[in-house]
Amino acid sequence: MSRFGFSVTEIQIFLLVFIRIAAMMAVLPIFGDKSVPSLLRLGLSFFLAVIIYPVVPKSIPVPQGLPEFVFQLAQTLFVGFFIGFFGIIFFGAIQLAGEIAGFQMGFAIVSVLDPMSQVQMSIIAQFQSYLAILLFLLLNGHLMLIQGIAESFRYIPLLGAGWNGHMAQILIQMTGQMFVVAVKISAPIFVTLLLTNVGLGIMARTLQQMNVFIVGFPLQIGLGLATMAISIPLFFYVFEKYYNQFSIDWFRMIRLF
Repeated sequence: MSRFGFSVTEIQIFLLVFIRIAAMMAVLPIFGDKSVPSLLRLGLSFFLAVIIYPVVPKSIPVPQGLPEFVFQLAQTLFVGFFIGFFGIIFFGAIQLAGEIAGFQMGFAIVSVLDPMSQVQMSIIAQFQSYLAILLFLLLNGHLMLIQGIAESFRYIPLLGAGWNGHMAQILIQMTGQMFVVAVKISAPIFVTLLLTNVGLGIMARTLQQMNVFIVGFPLQIGLGLATMAISIPLFFYVFEKYYNQFSIDWFRMIRLF
């Protein structure tokens, strides 16, 4: 039986390809941003599915029963979400670094809604997230993500994808690296404001007639913003190293699935 020149099996395979790509697009950085219209995201997913579909094996045993096929759709959704989850970890390091810096500067109470993760974050974390997105696009990160989507169909079976124990190790490694990168990015601001607080504490003990709190708040904000501006080249350097390592780990995880 065929529909519009395609067999039912071919339509089912195309639907599985489309579902996996759409699931990855829903959570990957840049593409999964809530500011991106859902219709545009679905259109891009459909376009990629049309391109990738010809290289997908057509001899796979697609379930003919509806319950079995629905189960395979759910499994395909899980694979797509899991692969895209690693992109969330990548930008999570940048947001965590901004939260650490914003907390030290006293901006923790000044929170805005991040359109990508739909969570409240400090204004410093929001600024660094936008800066990271610009660098990510400058480094062709969006092309790397699309390449990863195509590579997933080469190494991960469309049906019957399994869990490899090495993937848990990579996930733990990337999560730990997220905290290391966050500390590296926020280190200049953190150290500067820590020394500033030590100095203000000494002044509070020696000059008891001076209200240190009134002086400390604007001083911390000013020094924090100045340090952040001076340390932007360091941010670029750490981000590029982190991006290169992320691309290696991401493709290695796909090949181990």
